Formats: sequence, structure tokens, C-alpha cells
Amino acid sequence: MRTKVKKYSGIADSLVKNVVPAQIRTFVSTLAGSREPITEKNFTNKELQQARDAIARSRVDPSFGPRDETVGYEHYVRDAKSKYDGLRAHAARSSGYLGRGDTSVAPSEAMRNTLGKFKYEKTPEGKLVVTDNYDFKDDLAGDEGGIRRSSEYKDMSTLKKLRTLAEDTFSKDQKRGDFSTLPSRVGSAFIGDTKRPVRIDLGDAPYKKGGVIRGGGIETKGKTKGRFV
Repeated sequence: MRTKVKKYSGIADSLVKNVVPAQIRTFVSTLAGSREPITEKNFTNKELQQARDAIARSRVDPSFGPRDETVGYEHYVRDAKSKYDGLRAHAARSSGYLGRGDTSVAPSEAMRNTLGKFKYEKTPEGKLVVTDNYDFKDDLAGDEGGIRRSSEYKDMSTLKKLRTLAEDTFSKDQKRGDFSTLPSRVGSAFIGDTKRPVRIDLGDAPYKKGGVIRGGGIETKGKTKGRFV
């Protein structure tokens, strides 16, 4: 009986991964109490490719300064059909467009809204590995006040948290938040700084120091310098 249950669970997990985008799967499972490390096994091949493509873009775009092995929100392509364009990214940054799609549940934004900004490294074995922590500490909270910090929810009961989130959502004070920020505020209230370690093995690194970078349809020469939501 145990073997059958285990086999069925594996099939169910596979079906969920193919139907529900990573940002929803990760957010819901963390809200439900999971603190297991997040690895490549948590994602589909298409989602892992989104991370590889973002890394490739981060390494060839000269407008973002030295390559510090960090992926930012500007390195994700928001439309699966669109191709990376430095000028388009610059225009998006100037207009404040980037960073406003945090509530998207589209499969094309699975990794952007699961990992967001993250660090990566090439291991001595030549593997490309993502390292990060999944948490919602002070998510969207700024120094100017408005959206609450995670610490403000610390001593609240579950009912009090829910009531506070609802009041802030419908508050006349727009700084408190609205429906577009609700997922992040829910994460801040119920997950906060409770971290899930992230270590994702993306396979063999597609670049060598000072060599050619290959990935996401991008090929160029460059130098190598040694986070629902």
C-alpha cells in the first residue's frame, strides 16, 4: 500500500507542476508551512530555462555595470515571444514598469515571481548554481511608511492579521496597499523572515572565464567576474 501511495503522490506532484506555475506552488506551500529547501526538483524544465535565460542576459548587458553574478528583475523577459533588448529594458526602467508585475500568475513569469533577484555561481565542478533564500521580510515596505513591515504582524493572531490585511486593502490611505500588493502583504504577514533556503542546480555552466556566453539564444563575448508571488 505504501508503494502505491508514494507512486500516486509522485504522479500528482508532476501534474501540479505542469498545471500550476511555480510562483503559486511555492507561495501556497510555504504559507501551508513547508520549510523544505527549494531545489531544481521543485521546477519544470521550462521554468528552469527561464532562470538560465535570465542569467545569460545578466552577463551580456553592459548597461547594468560589472557582472557581479546577480540576476535582477530587468533580466527576465516578460513575454515568452519577445527577445531581449537593452534599449527596451532601459525604457522600462525609466518608466517604472519593471517590478510592477509581482502579482502575475502567468507561466512566463514563473521564475521572476518566485526567485526575483538572485545570486548564482559557477562551482569548481563547472555547474551553474542559484543560491538564495525564499522569504517575505518587509516585502514592499519602505522607509516612508505605509505598507507594514513584517515585525508589525509578529504578535498578531491569525484573525488579527487577516483583519489588518483587509483593512489596509480597503483603506483610503493608498500607501497602506491595495489588491495589487495583497499577495506580498500576505507573505509579509504569514511568512515574513522565515526563510526557505534556495539552491538550484541548473546543470553545466554555459560559459568560461573571458569566453563565449551561450544561453537563451544569446551569444556574445564577455568577461566573467569570478526572491507571489
